[in-house]
Amino acid sequence: MKKILPILLFSLICSHAQVLDAIAIDVEGQAITTLEIQAVKQKMNISQQAAVEALIKDRLEKSAIEKAGITIGHAEIQAKVNAIAASKGLSQAQMQEILQQKGLTWESYIEQLTTGMKKERFFQEHILSTIERPSDNELQTFYETHRSEFNDAPTQLSLVAYKSSSAEKLKEIILTPMKVVSGVKKESILANSNEMSPALLNLINNTAVNSFTQPINTGNEFVSYFVKSKGTGQSGFEAVKNSVATRWAQGQRVQAAQDFFNKLKSNANIRVIRL
Repeated sequence: MKKILPILLFSLICSHAQVLDAIAIDVEGQAITTLEIQAVKQKMNISQQAAVEALIKDRLEKSAIEKAGITIGHAEIQAKVNAIAASKGLSQAQMQEILQQKGLTWESYIEQLTTGMKKERFFQEHILSTIERPSDNELQTFYETHRSEFNDAPTQLSLVAYKSSSAEKLKEIILTPMKVVSGVKKESILANSNEMSPALLNLINNTAVNSFTQPINTGNEFVSYFVKSKGTGQSGFEAVKNSVATRWAQGQRVQAAQDFFNKLKSNANIRVIRL
């Protein structure tokens, strides 16, 4: 009996462990385990149902990316790593050291980065491509419906653009604006919000007056804008047209992504085994 009892206890422990990390849901042949659900629930501080939905979405996205044949080459990944490192003023070795301190291996970081790049490319090619450009009438209607959201939209912007081939030199300027740094070009800009791209306007809108934007990698150089002033005050649709287009596009991106996911989910073979 004494010999049998430890064996029984061991069997019970193993059985319990298997239940804790058993397959909970099968999504198109891809497993979601009970342990994964609990990990996402705790890490994101969300309900179990929300964790399940997030994991199902992850599996459906991976399946869709695989079926679409999306691939990212080594050169693209390295270019992305270089851009991230440069934007933070770090070398690749410094990035690796920081990641190691956070308990993340370089291999797992590259894997996460690659997955993110695949998702972004899939989003660009298969979701954003379904969104048609809005007509002026559509933007006008959106503006009239959400007029209060544009009460404080900037109409005239006074900026100073700092440009350099070195992200580190730009960071030096950001830390000490009065300092003259060789290799950094400076240009004063007075622009109407209508003259700026939606992406740049959004960046300026999210930057406080008398502050620098984060450095932008244009591909050829790095640029940071010092925001001297933002003209405010409502002066009609034409004055805030770019802001309207930006808000409209943001809403369309979210809706298109949700619609695509709902379509994937409705057509997917999802089998709940245990929760």
